[in-house]
Amino acid sequence: MRKFALLLLAGIFCSQLSSQPAAEVASCLRACLQAPEMEAAFTQEWGELRPLYLRKREAPGIGNRPIDKAFDQLNASDFLGLPWEVRPVTEEEIKQLPAEEARFGILEASVGFREDRATANLFVHLPQYPRKWLSGSFLLENQDGQWSIIQRSVEIRP
Repeated sequence: MRKFALLLLAGIFCSQLSSQPAAEVASCLRACLQAPEMEAAFTQEWGELRPLYLRKREAPGIGNRPIDKAFDQLNASDFLGLPWEVRPVTEEEIKQLPAEEARFGILEASVGFREDRATANLFVHLPQYPRKWLSGSFLLENQDGQWSIIQRSVEIRP
């Protein structure tokens, strides 16, 4: 019985370590979106009028991860203050968008955490010719409760 209780406690402890609240995910994504290369590309491509849609991770069934739940809890207020509007949306909401918005304005993102470090990857098709897509990979570190980029790679491919 004691072994079972220890296994149960270890499982609960490990799941709490791997889960990240939506605020942490939003903070990491905000830091990445504010990187000079990303900000320049988004401002040039979208300006201040066109929203950028962040795809939520609503994946029912096998393989749901705690980070997916955090993504699903994101909302537009998590991204206030950026030079452009970011709207977290579900797959169903994406299907309701005008074709031009659905084709070019969907930001795919992933974030992973390990202790006081995080990795983030961003990908989006760009609407203006001749650019085709933008991809960014980031390594972040939590310094005094704030996520800061310590390494980054941003590519814009025609």
